[in-house]
Amino acid sequence: MRRAGTVAMLAALLLALAGPAVAADDPPHAYQRLDRISAALEKDPLFVDPDVSHALGESERARVRRAIGATSRSLGVPAYVVVVPNPGDSESQGRDEAFLFALHERSGRDGLYLMSNSRGGLESEAFRVPRRYRYSVLDDDQPGSWRPADRERPFDDLAQRIVERLDSYATAPSASPGMPTLYSSPDPFGEENTLRPAEPEISGPLVTGLLFAGPAAAVLLYWTGVGVLALLRRESTPRNKRKPVRHGTAWTEPSMRRLRRQAANEVGALRQALVTADAERGRPYAISAYDAAQILYDDAKEDEDRAIDLVGAIVLARQGQAALSRDIADPPVPCVVNPLHGDSVRRRRLAKLTHKVLPKPCPLCETCAGIETRQGLTDRHLLKVPGPGRSRPHTAIPGVWRDTAWGATGKKFLPRVMRYLGVE
Repeated sequence: MRRAGTVAMLAALLLALAGPAVAADDPPHAYQRLDRISAALEKDPLFVDPDVSHALGESERARVRRAIGATSRSLGVPAYVVVVPNPGDSESQGRDEAFLFALHERSGRDGLYLMSNSRGGLESEAFRVPRRYRYSVLDDDQPGSWRPADRERPFDDLAQRIVERLDSYATAPSASPGMPTLYSSPDPFGEENTLRPAEPEISGPLVTGLLFAGPAAAVLLYWTGVGVLALLRRESTPRNKRKPVRHGTAWTEPSMRRLRRQAANEVGALRQALVTADAERGRPYAISAYDAAQILYDDAKEDEDRAIDLVGAIVLARQGQAALSRDIADPPVPCVVNPLHGDSVRRRRLAKLTHKVLPKPCPLCETCAGIETRQGLTDRHLLKVPGPGRSRPHTAIPGVWRDTAWGATGKKFLPRVMRYLGVE
């Protein structure tokens, strides 16, 4: 009770010093565009903004409407198509997937939402649509490609690509209706540039506060926060439980929640990199890695029995990012002692580890290689994966990840994972 009271007092002091949180509501005009489009879609499932009215001719609009109707009947849920500019200063900050999530939220209607922006790019999101549709956003060879064939003429093939994307959903395998994931939300409307350099003219009282009160408050806030975190950690950790080993940014014993959050972040980062990165050699691997990582994340995020697959999603998403950022067709395998550590940098023979399924020599990250050099890696350094009842070393879990040693045993890692997922 005494510790709980101390924590409460420290937290209250921290909040008092930090000052009241400002909860500024979005301005009334922030979502007028979304509301206007939502109202138009109630009357017509195809909305073409007047600013891009030239994107689809009358005959093309009729063709798209027919495809929308056919897709809606096949899916059993509504389908909507929106052709609209999406600049960076919009309510979704130019992010098409965020625009579709916001449009769905404002309309309150589930279904298939497909949009084209002013550059002819396609984006689609399915809200409780009974289909398992997998589309790699940068796979230009698939029907319904996200980008136009000719960037100089972005609308020449727009109607054809929209129809193909709708048909792909209509013919996709049946599945339980689910909700997609928005990996990160835009900043609140009007606060996109909140963090900016200070203005040159600063009033006297503010200078005084920064020079005198600021440093003292910062020090007090820091140590108060340290105290709160230390007490909370001490309260939540059993006395007889050994503190997890930490290397870099990955815990040796991550929770299911941590794995789920990390997988969502990494898959989202790869998705964004696929849109922005200019890489040729690394793109095929990144696209396949994205497909596999997305499937793994969707299938395993709520299943504690498949926590190891969330680790696989993280590894593949990171490899895809590496393939793009370095423009390489064969990204490095992860540290096999703990795949969450990141890329391996060297191979070493491990003498103290009892799990003999590890390859010899074993790929290690910089940190693990240093530990092996100084005192030797032991079983306690292995990644422990959460599961029903207890955590287990990842090397004790049979399956594709152990069989391939996370890619350390050959160059068929990604094809082997795709076969495991049933994707040819």
